[in-house]
Amino acid sequence: MTDDSRTASSDDVLAAVIEIVSEETGLDASQITGESRFDDLDIDSLGLLTVATQAEEHFGVSIEDSVIPTLPTVGALADLVVRQRN
Repeated sequence: MTDDSRTASSDDVLAAVIEIVSEETGLDASQITGESRFDDLDIDSLGLLTVATQAEEHFGVSIEDSVIPTLPTVGALADLVVRQRN
C-alpha cells in the first residue's frame, strides 16, 4: 500500500473506484459517477466481487463478503472503503 492510498480523500477513493469500475466494464471513467448503479453498468455479482476485491487491494481494507452484493452504487462501495479505512 502506498502513502497515497492511506491518505486519499473521499473524492480520491471515489475516483479510484470509478477507475476500477471503468476497467471492469470497458466504459470510459467519465461515464461513471458515484450514483451509477452496478446493475445499470451491467456488472453482475461476480463482476462486483472483482471490483470490490480490487478496491480492497488498492486501499488495504477488508470488505465483508456478505456486504458486497448489497452495494447498489459505485458511491456506496467508495463510502464503504472510506469507512473501512477510518
